[in-house]
Amino acid sequence: MARKIFVSYKHSDSGVQPLNLYGTSTARDYVDKLVELFDGDHIYKGERDNDDLGAFKDETIASHLRDNIFDSSVTVVLISRNMKEIAKEDNDQWIPWEIAYSLREKTREGRTSLTNAMLAVVVPDEYGSYNYFVESLDCVHCNGIRWKTEILFSILGKNMFNRKKPNTIDCRGGSCGTLHTGSNHSYIHPVRWDHFISDINFYINHVALINENIADYDVQKII
Repeated sequence: MARKIFVSYKHSDSGVQPLNLYGTSTARDYVDKLVELFDGDHIYKGERDNDDLGAFKDETIASHLRDNIFDSSVTVVLISRNMKEIAKEDNDQWIPWEIAYSLREKTREGRTSLTNAMLAVVVPDEYGSYNYFVESLDCVHCNGIRWKTEILFSILGKNMFNRKKPNTIDCRGGSCGTLHTGSNHSYIHPVRWDHFISDINFYINHVALINENIADYDVQKII
């Protein structure tokens, strides 16, 4: 069945790996690539004329997002190295609002849209590296990886590794601490771009299954 997918991303972020051998790319180019790759799914690209929320009142933001997210069932958040502007509060940037509205149940004209399934796709930086957000712990005891959720918008980081009864193990060497195991550790499931495009349907179906079991997660819906 075709799905309606909302894509949230930092339009102007050029700190991404070029998608061709010439010139540079932005996060917007990765969305264009997604349009090519999603077979039969309708994608809303979250287009807007201005990344600055200072020009909008809260009710204008709410109306814009209700209109554009209401009919979607899946939200894909593109994580890019410069997606978050450190000098601005989270509620002064679009992506946290788009995540918050994707997580809320929305009612209009007697119809209710449930919480979207959520996927966070990590885009490689301009050097082709994912280390700004995900890196190997280089531990022979656990072969663990670290997702640097602390660099994200708060509403995004809080909805990762938020399973109420997580599956965990302790590193046998002791230095890595407690590690989450399995593939259902996060409501907003993180995945690298290269892994995602290798099997898009698998990951979309996976987060749809997580969504069906949303009660198992401590979902944070407030920015």
